[in-house]
Amino acid sequence: MRKIRKAAMAASAVALIGGTVVVATAPSASATDRVNRCGSSYHFKKSWPIQNVWGSDTEGRTVGYIDVYWSPSAGKNCAVGRPKNGIYKPNHIKVRVVKSGSGNWDQDGYGNENYKKFAGPVYAKARGACINIEAGFDYNNSWDRAEAWGSYEKKHCS
Repeated sequence: MRKIRKAAMAASAVALIGGTVVVATAPSASATDRVNRCGSSYHFKKSWPIQNVWGSDTEGRTVGYIDVYWSPSAGKNCAVGRPKNGIYKPNHIKVRVVKSGSGNWDQDGYGNENYKKFAGPVYAKARGACINIEAGFDYNNSWDRAEAWGSYEKKHCS
């Protein structure tokens, strides 16, 4: 009887350890994960960082991303601005994109909107050209407000 009890306890311990490993490696879902919101013909190219530009304890830290997609069939780039997972109370998220050298920005979140999960998609027709992208948002940084921004010129040249 003692051998059976020891074997059962050992099997339970192995099962418990195995279950812990599965739980520890499970991915966490969030509304700010990268998701293609541009359309089925758009393919992800790259994310550029949105960094904290004002806030006491996180200055210079990456707190979000500008995700860029490309559709060869449409000849357009698409951009979405989003905070990183775990950023506390993001709001007023905005994003914009333009063909480099053009002044015709397509933008989202610059009006009365108060986006809290993402802004975009926005599009720029830029076959054979580069794009400029910008995005940012405000958020609560521990006890005070913080601001994040990212601005890039001549990126994703198609």
